[in-house]
Amino acid sequence: MADETLIERARAAVEAHKARYYRCGEYTGADFWDFAEIFEIIEDMYEVSGDESCRAMFGEMYGYVLRRYTADWRSNPFNDDIMWLVIALARAYLATGDKRFVDTARANFDLAFSRAASDDLGGGLFWRVENESKNTCVNCPGAIAAAYLAKATGDEAYYDKMLYCLDWAVRVMFEPDTGKVYDCINMDGKINKWSSTYNQGTFIGACLMAHERTRDAKYMEYAAKAAHYVRDVMYEGGVMDNEEPGNDLPGFKGILARYIRRYVDATGDAGFREWLRKNADAAWANRNSADIMWTQLAHRTEERDDYDVFAVSAAVSVVVNAV
Repeated sequence: MADETLIERARAAVEAHKARYYRCGEYTGADFWDFAEIFEIIEDMYEVSGDESCRAMFGEMYGYVLRRYTADWRSNPFNDDIMWLVIALARAYLATGDKRFVDTARANFDLAFSRAASDDLGGGLFWRVENESKNTCVNCPGAIAAAYLAKATGDEAYYDKMLYCLDWAVRVMFEPDTGKVYDCINMDGKINKWSSTYNQGTFIGACLMAHERTRDAKYMEYAAKAAHYVRDVMYEGGVMDNEEPGNDLPGFKGILARYIRRYVDATGDAGFREWLRKNADAAWANRNSADIMWTQLAHRTEERDDYDVFAVSAAVSVVVNAV
Protein backbone atom coordinates (compact mmCIF):
# COMPACT_ATOMS: atom_id res chain seq x y z
CA MET A 1 0.00 0.00 0.00
CA ALA A 2 1.07 3.55 -0.67
CA ASP A 3 1.40 5.78 2.37
CA GLU A 4 -1.64 7.86 1.39
CA THR A 5 -3.73 4.70 1.25
CA LEU A 6 -2.49 3.77 4.71
CA ILE A 7 -3.42 7.25 5.96
CA GLU A 8 -6.92 6.90 4.51
CA ARG A 9 -7.31 3.55 6.24
CA ALA A 10 -6.14 5.03 9.52
CA ARG A 11 -8.53 7.94 9.09
CA ALA A 12 -11.42 5.53 8.53
CA ALA A 13 -10.48 3.55 11.66
CA VAL A 14 -10.32 6.69 13.81
CA GLU A 15 -13.60 8.04 12.43
CA ALA A 16 -15.42 4.74 13.01
CA HIS A 17 -14.21 4.66 16.61
CA LYS A 18 -15.27 8.28 17.09
CA ALA A 19 -18.68 7.68 15.54
CA ARG A 20 -19.36 4.90 18.01
CA TYR A 21 -17.90 6.41 21.20
CA TYR A 22 -16.96 10.13 20.95
CA ARG A 23 -19.19 12.97 22.13
CA CYS A 24 -18.07 16.52 23.04
CA GLY A 25 -14.57 15.61 24.18
CA GLU A 26 -15.55 12.37 25.90
CA TYR A 27 -15.00 8.80 24.77
CA THR A 28 -17.94 7.03 26.37
CA GLY A 29 -16.77 4.42 28.85
CA ALA A 30 -13.14 5.55 28.92
CA ASP A 31 -12.00 6.42 32.43
CA PHE A 32 -8.79 8.33 33.17
CA TRP A 33 -5.86 6.23 31.93
CA ASP A 34 -7.67 4.54 29.09
CA PHE A 35 -9.04 7.95 28.10
CA ALA A 36 -5.43 9.20 28.13
CA GLU A 37 -4.40 6.38 25.81
CA ILE A 38 -7.21 7.12 23.36
CA PHE A 39 -6.17 10.79 23.54
CA GLU A 40 -2.73 9.61 22.46
CA ILE A 41 -4.18 7.72 19.50
CA ILE A 42 -5.65 11.00 18.24
CA GLU A 43 -2.23 12.58 18.76
CA ASP A 44 -0.64 9.72 16.82
CA MET A 45 -3.11 10.31 14.00
CA TYR A 46 -2.16 13.97 13.96
CA GLU A 47 1.54 13.06 13.80
CA VAL A 48 1.16 10.64 10.89
CA SER A 49 -1.41 12.62 8.88
CA GLY A 50 -1.25 16.27 9.91
CA ASP A 51 -5.07 16.30 10.08
CA GLU A 52 -6.13 19.57 11.72
CA SER A 53 -9.38 17.93 12.80
CA CYS A 54 -7.32 15.82 15.21
CA ARG A 55 -5.55 18.83 16.68
CA ALA A 56 -8.90 20.56 17.13
CA MET A 57 -9.98 17.66 19.35
CA PHE A 58 -7.22 18.29 21.89
CA GLY A 59 -9.01 21.27 23.40
CA GLU A 60 -12.31 19.39 23.53
CA MET A 61 -10.70 16.45 25.27
CA TYR A 62 -8.88 18.71 27.71
CA GLY A 63 -12.22 20.33 28.53
CA TYR A 64 -13.60 16.88 29.36
CA VAL A 65 -10.60 16.24 31.65
CA LEU A 66 -11.38 19.42 33.59
CA ARG A 67 -15.09 18.60 33.82
CA ARG A 68 -14.52 15.04 34.94
CA TYR A 69 -11.29 15.16 36.96
CA THR A 70 -10.49 18.89 37.46
CA ALA A 71 -6.90 20.08 36.99
CA ASP A 72 -5.74 18.43 40.24
CA TRP A 73 -5.58 14.64 40.14
CA ARG A 74 -4.31 13.89 43.64
CA SER A 75 -7.48 11.96 44.49
CA ASN A 76 -6.46 9.26 41.99
CA PRO A 77 -4.44 6.68 43.97
CA PHE A 78 -2.77 5.28 40.84
CA ASN A 79 0.46 7.09 40.09
CA ASP A 80 0.60 5.43 36.68
CA ASP A 81 -2.82 6.83 35.73
CA ILE A 82 -1.46 10.30 36.33
CA MET A 83 1.65 9.67 34.25
CA TRP A 84 -0.39 8.45 31.26
CA LEU A 85 -2.52 11.59 31.22
CA VAL A 86 0.53 13.81 31.77
CA ILE A 87 2.00 12.30 28.60
CA ALA A 88 -1.15 13.02 26.61
CA LEU A 89 -1.34 16.65 27.73
CA ALA A 90 2.38 17.28 27.27
CA ARG A 91 2.10 15.98 23.72
CA ALA A 92 -0.92 18.19 23.15
CA TYR A 93 1.10 21.23 24.26
CA LEU A 94 3.99 20.35 21.96
CA ALA A 95 1.54 20.10 19.06
CA THR A 96 -0.37 23.30 19.79
CA GLY A 97 1.59 25.58 22.11
CA ASP A 98 -1.50 25.88 24.34
CA LYS A 99 0.00 26.53 27.77
CA ARG A 100 -3.01 25.16 29.65
CA PHE A 101 -2.00 21.66 28.64
CA VAL A 102 1.57 21.83 29.92
CA ASP A 103 0.64 23.67 33.12
CA THR A 104 -1.78 20.91 34.09
CA ALA A 105 0.64 18.20 33.01
CA ARG A 106 3.55 19.66 34.96
CA ALA A 107 1.63 20.18 38.19
CA ASN A 108 0.33 16.62 38.21
CA PHE A 109 3.63 15.04 37.24
CA ASP A 110 5.28 16.87 40.13
CA LEU A 111 2.53 15.66 42.46
CA ALA A 112 2.82 12.02 41.40
CA PHE A 113 6.61 11.99 41.32
CA SER A 114 6.92 13.51 44.79
CA ARG A 115 4.60 10.95 46.37
CA ALA A 116 5.88 7.94 44.41
CA ALA A 117 9.68 8.26 44.37
CA SER A 118 11.66 6.63 47.17
CA ASP A 119 14.90 4.76 47.89
CA ASP A 120 12.99 1.55 48.62
CA LEU A 121 13.82 -1.36 46.30
CA GLY A 122 16.70 0.55 44.77
CA GLY A 123 14.76 3.66 43.75
CA GLY A 124 12.02 4.17 41.21
CA LEU A 125 8.34 5.01 41.64
CA PHE A 126 5.61 3.27 43.57
CA TRP A 127 2.57 2.18 41.56
CA ARG A 128 -0.10 3.30 44.04
CA VAL A 129 -0.26 5.50 47.11
CA GLU A 130 -0.23 2.44 49.41
CA ASN A 131 3.44 1.96 48.40
CA GLU A 132 3.24 -1.82 48.09
CA SER A 133 5.00 -2.36 44.75
CA LYS A 134 7.12 -0.63 42.14
CA ASN A 135 5.98 -1.33 38.61
CA THR A 136 7.20 -0.89 35.06
CA CYS A 137 3.81 0.59 34.20
CA VAL A 138 4.55 3.72 36.23
CA ASN A 139 8.32 4.00 35.85
CA CYS A 140 8.54 3.81 32.06
CA PRO A 141 5.57 6.14 31.47
CA GLY A 142 7.08 8.33 34.19
CA ALA A 143 10.34 8.49 32.22
CA ILE A 144 8.46 9.36 29.01
CA ALA A 145 6.36 11.99 30.79
CA ALA A 146 9.49 13.58 32.27
CA ALA A 147 11.18 13.70 28.85
CA TYR A 148 8.17 15.40 27.30
CA LEU A 149 8.03 17.92 30.13
CA ALA A 150 11.71 18.72 29.67
CA LYS A 151 11.00 19.47 26.01
CA ALA A 152 7.85 21.42 26.79
CA THR A 153 9.20 23.54 29.64
CA GLY A 154 12.91 23.79 28.94
CA ASP A 155 13.55 22.61 32.52
CA GLU A 156 16.34 20.09 32.16
CA ALA A 157 15.80 18.77 35.69
CA TYR A 158 13.05 16.68 34.14
CA TYR A 159 15.69 14.78 32.18
CA ASP A 160 17.21 13.75 35.50
CA LYS A 161 13.82 12.41 36.54
CA MET A 162 13.57 10.58 33.20
CA LEU A 163 16.83 8.77 33.88
CA TYR A 164 15.90 8.14 37.51
CA CYS A 165 12.82 6.20 36.40
CA LEU A 166 14.32 4.48 33.37
CA ASP A 167 17.62 3.46 34.93
CA TRP A 168 15.72 1.85 37.79
CA ALA A 169 13.62 -0.10 35.28
CA VAL A 170 16.78 -1.24 33.48
CA ARG A 171 18.42 -2.40 36.72
CA VAL A 172 15.42 -4.12 38.28
CA MET A 173 12.84 -4.94 35.58
CA PHE A 174 14.89 -5.74 32.47
CA GLU A 175 16.60 -8.90 31.21
CA PRO A 176 19.42 -7.50 29.06
CA ASP A 177 20.20 -10.88 27.48
CA THR A 178 16.64 -11.48 26.24
CA GLY A 179 14.95 -8.06 26.16
CA LYS A 180 12.14 -9.18 28.45
CA VAL A 181 10.66 -6.47 30.66
CA TYR A 182 9.18 -7.62 33.97
CA ASP A 183 5.97 -6.29 35.48
CA CYS A 184 6.73 -5.31 39.10
CA ILE A 185 8.61 -5.89 42.31
CA ASN A 186 6.81 -6.12 45.65
CA MET A 187 8.07 -4.75 48.93
CA ASP A 188 9.26 -8.23 49.95
CA GLY A 189 11.58 -8.19 46.94
CA LYS A 190 9.61 -10.75 44.95
CA ILE A 191 9.55 -9.93 41.23
CA ASN A 192 6.59 -10.66 38.96
CA LYS A 193 8.31 -11.65 35.72
CA TRP A 194 5.21 -11.49 33.53
CA SER A 195 5.81 -9.46 30.37
CA SER A 196 3.17 -7.48 28.53
CA THR A 197 2.90 -5.49 25.33
CA TYR A 198 2.40 -2.16 27.04
CA ASN A 199 5.39 -2.54 29.35
CA GLN A 200 7.60 -3.63 26.46
CA GLY A 201 6.30 -0.64 24.53
CA THR A 202 6.90 2.05 27.12
CA PHE A 203 10.31 0.61 27.94
CA ILE A 204 11.21 0.94 24.24
CA GLY A 205 9.82 4.48 24.18
CA ALA A 206 11.67 5.57 27.31
CA CYS A 207 14.94 4.15 25.96
CA LEU A 208 14.48 6.00 22.66
CA MET A 209 13.94 9.27 24.52
CA ALA A 210 16.94 8.63 26.77
CA HIS A 211 19.09 7.95 23.71
CA GLU A 212 17.84 11.12 22.04
CA ARG A 213 18.89 13.07 25.11
CA THR A 214 22.17 11.39 26.07
CA ARG A 215 23.34 9.81 22.77
CA ASP A 216 24.45 6.86 24.92
CA ALA A 217 24.32 3.79 22.66
CA LYS A 218 23.27 1.49 25.49
CA TYR A 219 19.75 2.91 25.45
CA MET A 220 19.31 2.09 21.78
CA GLU A 221 20.64 -1.40 22.48
CA TYR A 222 18.07 -1.84 25.26
CA ALA A 223 15.28 -0.63 22.96
CA ALA A 224 16.34 -3.06 20.24
CA LYS A 225 16.42 -5.98 22.67
CA ALA A 226 12.96 -5.16 24.01
CA ALA A 227 11.52 -4.72 20.51
CA HIS A 228 12.92 -8.02 19.30
CA TYR A 229 11.64 -9.81 22.39
CA VAL A 230 8.06 -8.71 21.87
CA ARG A 231 8.04 -9.42 18.14
CA ASP A 232 10.20 -12.54 17.94
CA VAL A 233 9.55 -14.25 21.28
CA MET A 234 6.13 -13.14 22.45
CA TYR A 235 4.56 -13.31 18.97
CA GLU A 236 7.13 -15.28 16.94
CA GLY A 237 6.84 -12.72 14.16
CA GLY A 238 3.10 -13.28 13.78
CA VAL A 239 -0.09 -11.34 14.37
CA MET A 240 -0.97 -10.18 17.89
CA ASP A 241 -4.07 -12.24 18.53
CA ASN A 242 -4.36 -12.26 22.31
CA GLU A 243 -5.12 -9.97 25.30
CA GLU A 244 -8.83 -10.58 24.96
CA PRO A 245 -9.64 -11.20 28.67
CA GLY A 246 -9.55 -8.67 31.47
CA ASN A 247 -10.55 -5.08 32.03
CA ASP A 248 -7.48 -3.23 30.72
CA LEU A 249 -5.51 -5.96 28.97
CA PRO A 250 -7.29 -5.72 25.59
CA GLY A 251 -6.03 -2.15 25.12
CA PHE A 252 -2.36 -2.83 25.82
CA LYS A 253 -1.09 -3.56 22.30
CA GLY A 254 -2.15 -0.10 21.16
CA ILE A 255 0.55 1.35 23.39
CA LEU A 256 3.13 -1.04 21.98
CA ALA A 257 2.21 -0.02 18.42
CA ARG A 258 2.98 3.63 19.18
CA TYR A 259 6.49 2.85 20.32
CA ILE A 260 7.22 0.32 17.59
CA ARG A 261 6.46 3.12 15.11
CA ARG A 262 8.90 5.36 16.92
CA TYR A 263 11.47 2.60 17.00
CA VAL A 264 11.15 2.29 13.22
CA ASP A 265 11.41 6.08 12.86
CA ALA A 266 14.59 6.09 14.95
CA THR A 267 16.29 3.07 13.38
CA GLY A 268 14.82 2.71 9.90
CA ASP A 269 14.28 -0.99 10.62
CA ALA A 270 12.00 -2.06 7.77
CA GLY A 271 11.37 -5.45 9.36
CA PHE A 272 9.51 -3.89 12.26
CA ARG A 273 7.56 -1.66 9.90
CA GLU A 274 6.49 -4.76 7.98
CA TRP A 275 5.49 -6.55 11.18
CA LEU A 276 3.40 -3.61 12.34
CA ARG A 277 1.70 -3.39 8.96
CA LYS A 278 1.04 -7.14 8.98
CA ASN A 279 -0.86 -6.61 12.24
CA ALA A 280 -2.71 -3.60 10.86
CA ASP A 281 -3.69 -5.53 7.73
CA ALA A 282 -5.09 -8.36 9.86
CA ALA A 283 -7.03 -5.99 12.11
CA TRP A 284 -8.57 -4.09 9.20
CA ALA A 285 -9.40 -7.26 7.29
CA ASN A 286 -11.29 -8.54 10.35
CA ARG A 287 -13.29 -5.38 11.09
CA ASN A 288 -17.05 -5.58 11.35
CA SER A 289 -19.55 -3.70 9.20
CA ALA A 290 -19.15 -0.56 11.37
CA ASP A 291 -15.34 -0.64 10.90
CA ILE A 292 -14.84 -1.58 14.58
CA MET A 293 -11.91 -3.90 15.28
CA TRP A 294 -11.50 -6.26 18.24
CA THR A 295 -8.21 -6.68 20.08
CA GLN A 296 -7.66 -10.22 18.76
CA LEU A 297 -6.40 -8.96 15.46
CA ALA A 298 -6.63 -12.27 13.59
CA HIS A 299 -10.25 -12.87 14.68
CA ARG A 300 -13.30 -11.54 12.90
CA THR A 301 -14.92 -8.74 14.92
CA GLU A 302 -18.50 -9.59 15.79
CA GLU A 303 -21.51 -7.52 14.79
CA ARG A 304 -22.04 -6.17 18.30
CA ASP A 305 -22.49 -2.71 19.76
CA ASP A 306 -21.32 -3.46 23.31
CA TYR A 307 -17.55 -3.61 22.80
CA ASP A 308 -15.61 -1.63 25.39
CA VAL A 309 -14.17 1.60 24.04
CA PHE A 310 -10.62 0.87 25.25
CA ALA A 311 -10.67 -2.77 24.15
CA VAL A 312 -11.34 -1.78 20.54
CA SER A 313 -9.00 1.21 20.61
CA ALA A 314 -5.91 -1.03 20.48
CA ALA A 315 -6.53 -2.06 16.88
CA VAL A 316 -7.18 1.58 15.94
CA SER A 317 -3.75 2.41 17.32
CA VAL A 318 -2.17 -0.44 15.39
CA VAL A 319 -3.73 0.79 12.14
CA VAL A 320 -2.76 4.43 12.81
CA ASN A 321 0.80 3.67 13.84
CA ALA A 322 1.35 1.36 10.86
CA VAL A 323 1.12 4.31 8.47
